[in-house]
Amino acid sequence: MFIDINRSSSVSIKKQLYDSLTYKILNCELNFGEKLPSSRELANYLQISRNTVVEVYEQLIAELYITTRKGSGTFISNKKKCNFAKPLPLHTVYTTEKTNRLNLIAGAPDLYHFPKQAWQQATRRVLNKSGTEIYGYGDPNGYLPLRQALQKYLNTHKGIKCCPENIIITGGTKDAVRLIAMSFKGRYKNLITESPSVKFVPKIFRSLCYNISPIKVDRIGMVTADLCAEDKSIIYTSAAHQFPFGGTLTIERRHQLIDFAVKHDHFIIEDDCDSEFRYRGAPVNSLYQICSDYVMHIGTFSKTICPSLRLGYLVLPAKFSEITDQYTETLGNPPGTIVQAIVNDLIRTGDYEKHIYKMTKIYKAKNKAITDGLNREFAGKIRINGEHSGLHIAVEFSDYRLKMSDKEIFKQHNLEVQFSNEFATGKTGSASNRLILNFAHLTHPEITQAIRQLKKIYKILTA
Repeated sequence: MFIDINRSSSVSIKKQLYDSLTYKILNCELNFGEKLPSSRELANYLQISRNTVVEVYEQLIAELYITTRKGSGTFISNKKKCNFAKPLPLHTVYTTEKTNRLNLIAGAPDLYHFPKQAWQQATRRVLNKSGTEIYGYGDPNGYLPLRQALQKYLNTHKGIKCCPENIIITGGTKDAVRLIAMSFKGRYKNLITESPSVKFVPKIFRSLCYNISPIKVDRIGMVTADLCAEDKSIIYTSAAHQFPFGGTLTIERRHQLIDFAVKHDHFIIEDDCDSEFRYRGAPVNSLYQICSDYVMHIGTFSKTICPSLRLGYLVLPAKFSEITDQYTETLGNPPGTIVQAIVNDLIRTGDYEKHIYKMTKIYKAKNKAITDGLNREFAGKIRINGEHSGLHIAVEFSDYRLKMSDKEIFKQHNLEVQFSNEFATGKTGSASNRLILNFAHLTHPEITQAIRQLKKIYKILTA
């Protein structure tokens, strides 16, 4: 009986022996009733410890792969052939493709400047000063001190006046959208959504059998003049920095949207993923600030700190608490309380605000580098949108309409990009003359390189 043991493998010898024997049994290389070598014989043959073989045999007996007969030996007891795939060779190394391609896909913040020192200090303070409550399952609505800190932060920086009871800590924007969709299912039937917009929003609502009504977006944001009366609906918008076009909804359109929602008893999801980073002009009013009875405000720490936290928050009108409570009890799954406590510490000490201030200066410089570079290289041939805030911009060509097949040309020239029509819902908002370019995670040399490559690609496409 041949069994390959790789002594240089990181996989233990016991696991290698177990895997080899179960594979041979399940694929009938060892047949029902066939006698196995004794533990001593197999150990001598493989030059391994007899105790290792005994432990593997005992495990196989417990799982009914083999059986022992007193005075006769150990035999195969499995009768069924399963055709299991053969285990990968023990020397196999998992690798990921490495390329020199610059990734300009929207969403990634600058992780090089993650606030390591502040995070470490906050972690020590939390672990040294907190009680045992941070080690438990926690409140499904989120760690109360964090919700209290957010209440003050939102009031100061976004003009949002709410109570901690109105705030739910979520596992990010997607988690918040799913919670809303589940909470309103049966009461509301439609989703009115910007198009183009983030892909997962219509997908989540569609999976719960909502009707989807797309509304087109221009350079400013949702075209509120196109809103039509529907049955009770949820309206999704990213008014502060529209994704992906980058527009900021004017105060006139904001009031048009809110008036429409109030008149028809609709409710608005306000997705505010990256408006903390503003490079020109004063911060804009939150829709929640204007009309807290009809707006659900979603925020995230994925852009301001880092995506791996999987941490966000949802601010609800007070009258929704009973509706959502039944779902947070069963569906609420905020990140671990320790992580929430650390973020709470960052907010309370002012380190969070300092980090945002620092990153705003860094992103502003990168924003200027990419917009100045593009305007210089494509003078009169492009129009840039969304450059006043956020982590990405939208670039519109004046004399070329992008085709999905063009993406291969971008890849051949080492650029990974997105086109605006990738985010369209239905037929509206399907114009494909815009590139969506994330700049936040790039270094200044990478920004220069990306612009140079874009110029080469543009010449090929328009030749």
